[in-house]
Amino acid sequence: MLKNMTKHKLESDLLRLFEDVSIHLKKEKDIDTFLDKTALFNDWEKIIPGPEYPIFVIAALNNIKRPIIIETIITSIIEKKEIEIKKTSKVKIKSKNFFNGAHPFS
Repeated sequence: MLKNMTKHKLESDLLRLFEDVSIHLKKEKDIDTFLDKTALFNDWEKIIPGPEYPIFVIAALNNIKRPIIIETIITSIIEKKEIEIKKTSKVKIKSKNFFNGAHPFS
């Protein structure tokens, strides 16, 4: 699962995806048709934050591998993951302290 990958593995998979998209676009020249039929972006769409997703799609469609773009996409994924972990941790802490250890019907 993409969400649990290391930074290095994310980058490697992202670059492989760009290559896959490039190969598909050599066969299917119409980008709209490609986007309608492909599932290549589905897993990535789940983990890339909204503001960075269009950057990701444009970079993938145009096979743009500039380090700043790759780094921006990877960093956004990692930061989103860290935010989700913090939210989960806060919910666990709040739920433990909600009744201060006492049963609510005591």
